[in-house]
Amino acid sequence: MGKLTMAAKPGKIEVNNSAAKSLGVSLGLEDIEKAEPFASLFDIRDETLEAIKADMKAQGFDPSKPVNVWRTAEGKRILIDGYTRVRAAEELGLLSITAYEKTFKDEAEALAYAIHTQKDRRNLTGAEILRLVEYIDKPIKGFKGSSPLAQSATNGEKPIKTAQITAEAVGTSTRTVEAVRTILADPEEAAAVRSGAKSINQAAKDARGKSSKPSAPRAVKPETRSLAGMKTLRATIERQIMQLEKQINTESAKASAATKATGKQSRDYLTGHVEGLTEALALARRLYEQAKEGATL
Repeated sequence: MGKLTMAAKPGKIEVNNSAAKSLGVSLGLEDIEKAEPFASLFDIRDETLEAIKADMKAQGFDPSKPVNVWRTAEGKRILIDGYTRVRAAEELGLLSITAYEKTFKDEAEALAYAIHTQKDRRNLTGAEILRLVEYIDKPIKGFKGSSPLAQSATNGEKPIKTAQITAEAVGTSTRTVEAVRTILADPEEAAAVRSGAKSINQAAKDARGKSSKPSAPRAVKPETRSLAGMKTLRATIERQIMQLEKQINTESAKASAATKATGKQSRDYLTGHVEGLTEALALARRLYEQAKEGATL
């Protein structure tokens, strides 16, 4: 996919689109192709779908509200906007609908158009914002460095902060974009937002509060302690060992469950966390033995 920049900002999208003067045409549903990333860009909400179906059942497909399809150079008609209306038409058994056929130079331009047409029509959910930022920030193959698609700088100009550009493309704040990027780096929190279990603010807060590895028990020189002190130290380390063993069992179970539930990224993250806990447990056990024998570290 090409570079998605604010060259395709709202005020310029129609200018960049070579089919800006396109007229609505009747297309058979079987002639329209559904494809990613457009198919999963926005959620099809049940209440909206039912309302559209009720209107469509009574009035038919409203030609004043065509869907948008991308007519590619190969002749494909890819649906980029109007998935809820197409679903409604399919469920009602309609054979054809009205569509605008548009052309774009590449998928990035088509994606920018799709985001623009939808973002002002709906109140975006946390999952939708997460998805949009993820698409817009996707790295460009062959682009210098690891700059995201939202990176915008030419002729040696200092690039605008990428969060600001992405925020303008999505229609949200730079603060929200930065929070989403924090969440996307944590598969567990990203899954919670996608499922609706957590808001963006809560997930970002939880992600920032996590530690990649638990801190290991502090090494204490046993020879500097009294017998009573040594007993207290052993008891403290015993409690730490029990807590670590419990954590390892819990996180291991999560890692196993993540195989199907949240995918490889989440499983790898949880597996790494278990490895960190295991290292801390090994150190705690060494400290316990040293405290028990009264040996020096």
